[in-house]
Amino acid sequence: MTAAARVFLPLTDSPLLNNDHDADAELAIRLAATADPDPATIRALLSITAAPTAGRITRRLDDRTDLPLAALALLVAHRPEAKRATRALRDRLFFPDDATPGMCHTFARTIAALAHRPETIDDAYLASERFRQSARAANPAVLGELLALLLHADILAGPAETALHALLTARADHAPVDLAGAAALQRAHRRRVRAELLTRREQTIHDLAHHTRGLTLAAERWFDALTAAADTPAQAGQALALAETAAAHLSSDDDPDCASPSVRRHWQQVTATAHAARAHPPVWEQAWRAAEATEDGARWDDTQRSLVAGYDLLREHVRTAWANADAPPTPDQCWAADPAGRALLHLVADHLTGHQTHSPLPHYNDRLLIAFVHSLAKNRRDHLPADLHLHGLIAAIKAARSKAAVLARHDRIDLGIVVPMRDETHRLNPEHGDDALTVKIAQLTWLLQACPDARADLLLVDESIDHAARPTGVEHPQIRVTITARPDDASAKGGAVLWGLAQLLGTGSSVLAYTDLDLTYPLEQLGLHVAALDEPGVGAVIGSRRRPDSHGYYPSTGPTPTALLYQRAVRDLLQLDVGDPQAGFKAFPAAVLRTALPLVTDHSLAFDTDLLAAIARSGHTLAEVGVAALHHYVEDHRGTPRDYDAMLAAVHRQALRHGFGSGTRRTPAWDRIRHAGSLAAAAAEPAVKSTSPTSR
Repeated sequence: MTAAARVFLPLTDSPLLNNDHDADAELAIRLAATADPDPATIRALLSITAAPTAGRITRRLDDRTDLPLAALALLVAHRPEAKRATRALRDRLFFPDDATPGMCHTFARTIAALAHRPETIDDAYLASERFRQSARAANPAVLGELLALLLHADILAGPAETALHALLTARADHAPVDLAGAAALQRAHRRRVRAELLTRREQTIHDLAHHTRGLTLAAERWFDALTAAADTPAQAGQALALAETAAAHLSSDDDPDCASPSVRRHWQQVTATAHAARAHPPVWEQAWRAAEATEDGARWDDTQRSLVAGYDLLREHVRTAWANADAPPTPDQCWAADPAGRALLHLVADHLTGHQTHSPLPHYNDRLLIAFVHSLAKNRRDHLPADLHLHGLIAAIKAARSKAAVLARHDRIDLGIVVPMRDETHRLNPEHGDDALTVKIAQLTWLLQACPDARADLLLVDESIDHAARPTGVEHPQIRVTITARPDDASAKGGAVLWGLAQLLGTGSSVLAYTDLDLTYPLEQLGLHVAALDEPGVGAVIGSRRRPDSHGYYPSTGPTPTALLYQRAVRDLLQLDVGDPQAGFKAFPAAVLRTALPLVTDHSLAFDTDLLAAIARSGHTLAEVGVAALHHYVEDHRGTPRDYDAMLAAVHRQALRHGFGSGTRRTPAWDRIRHAGSLAAAAAEPAVKSTSPTSR
């Protein structure tokens, strides 16, 4: 018969030390007299509190002469009546000289308590001259050994902090224990004040929101910067004082005194938000109250409530301003060209960033938010012309995400934006056109106004042969507008964009972008690009119409077969792993363009892919962000753009120039188009199974 395996448990897990049965009491008492005197065993023995066993264990431990310093301190802290242990600890605490002034049993008990039970310390003794005399006479090395755990603790309880402060004040020395103690006190003080600061957060933001019509994102960013800057006790105290007086400063429109550049910058954002909020139409509060509950009485979650309030505001604007269903406006007319619609979209977007600290943005991605908006419209059974209210609310979601990204950015934002023109001056006409320049300035103003140090250069490049440069008549504190004539009958948009980007490289702008003169792509969404560019290695960001979180350009079924086939052919030829290479809303780091622009020679409508290929060749990645385009899509329109075949021929030439010869890999989509004779003919053919990557 095999003997059962014997299992040895740690002594501290022994049943002898974890129950008070009479049968085990004698064994526990014997253990107190004979066990190895390590601190864990001593602590377990002292945890037995039932009388008379606890008293007998204390006497056995007190009789021992082999207890190390840590065990002595534990015993004295928990059993201050142990006289021999107290005397032994006292002798260890002071230098071996019976005449040493200040040798005191009470001091030994106090130091033991400070190490293990600071709540039992007598505050009156800490204030006595006897304590100060003993503290000065104590051996600093022994003090350091006894208080090691305390001095390295993350948090000091109130009594421990009080006693340690009294000890260091009495010693007034620079021994290692004193320096470590001072550092521990500093940490404790900073943590305490920071805790008070964090406790103050909600009230401070609420007070600031009173002056910003409930907008809280800038205030939250300021408070976070304030907390992050509280690195020392003095800074933490100053931060707490600022938190308590912030609303008064905002009310009087003055800047609170603070040494931190980050805190000062974020305070400017709070001030700018307060000024901008006063210009908003005063309709949000009513919509917010009305959106408190559903029709059946259920309460909306506050993060969803702001979406419902925004939906109601935009829906009512469409119903009242565009009552004629037979002649509805296009989305760009309703939410960009129309000043009232644009202002309302910006109001909703501002409140989606954070109204009374409630925002859906941190909790849901844009795909879920768009799905929520569609479900809300379905449940409300709202059938408005061209789904204008859905276009507006989804564009407001994107704008809110964009502004939140701008406010969260640590570095100053310097934008350079190129807008190409050819025979489009009518779009600048406020009476018969889109008043496009006014709209783009208004969109940029809204995006940048919460960051007073942000700047933008807006460069319109007119390629028309019969137009000359002309003044804009626009003066703006954050936006510089230039209209430049660059007559070129050989260029087709690409020449204007590439030339404009090269000009803006010399302005100091850190982020360069381009978009079209029409109002399809709202510039207030440019913060999405900026945030994506902040990711390591990103050399270009495409404002995509084809991502799952995009909206507005295509029907619900997605891009047309022709558009998808074109994109697959581009991927075949240039190995560009992007879903919407031709989107007219892109942004780049200036440093990347300095390297890439000299590699680009195509000035046709296919210049986008030439530029993206050059950036990819430079070792950078290409990113895409979903945008909400203010586009009027005509249902059942399936025409093929007349330029697609010429653009694909240009892409093929780009591939050869960039070293992507088709002989080195399979190009099924490109081969299919060549064999069919044109993109339209290839798209009309039955779908062919392909091993090439599918469209995203």
